[in-house]
Amino acid sequence: MKNIRIIKENIDVSAIAKQLESYPEDWGNVGRMKGTDRQDPHTKLVKSGVLQLVMGGISKPGEFIGDTEICVPTEATTRHTEIQRFLAEQKLKVGRCAFLKTPIGEITGKHIDQGKYYLTKDRYHLSITGTYRYSVWDHGDLEFTKEEVIIEPGTFFWFNNKKNHMAENIGNCERIAFIFDVPMSPNNP
Repeated sequence: MKNIRIIKENIDVSAIAKQLESYPEDWGNVGRMKGTDRQDPHTKLVKSGVLQLVMGGISKPGEFIGDTEICVPTEATTRHTEIQRFLAEQKLKVGRCAFLKTPIGEITGKHIDQGKYYLTKDRYHLSITGTYRYSVWDHGDLEFTKEEVIIEPGTFFWFNNKKNHMAENIGNCERIAFIFDVPMSPNNP
C-alpha cells in the first residue's frame, strides 16, 4: 500500500492502557497548557474523547493553529510516562500528540490535516484499545483509490495525512488511539 504502512503489530500496550485508566480526569482537558491556566482560544469544548499531551499553539489572535510550529506540552504529559517510554524506544522526535477515543460504531469524519505545520510532518498511530477500520483515499492521475486496513490493539502504523482519511470503530469496545506527528525524514519508520 502507498498511503498506509503497518510498522509493527502485537505491541504490548497494556501498561499504556492501565495508565490511561489511572488518570480519567485528563480526558477532555484539551486546552490547558502546562504551567498555566490559559486555554488555547482555538480549542472548542470537546467531549471527553481527547487527551492532548502536546498541543498546537498560536502566537497572535486570529492565527491558524495548523500554520504554526508551536507545540505546547499539557499538564497531562508528566503523568503519561508509559507512552513516553514507547516513543523513546522508537527514537522519534515527536511534535503534537494526543490520545483519541471513538465510541463503538462511530467514525472520525473523513478529513485532511491542513496547514503548513502538517506539510513537513509524518503522522503515526499506536492503537491502544478497540478494533477499527482505517481508510485513506488517493486521487491519482487517472483513478480514485481507497486503501483500507483493519487495526487491532498494539498496531503501530504510518499513514498519509495529506490525503483524505478516516477511522471507523468496528469493534465491541471503545477505540483509543495515540496519534502523533514526527518531522519528515527518510530515517522514519
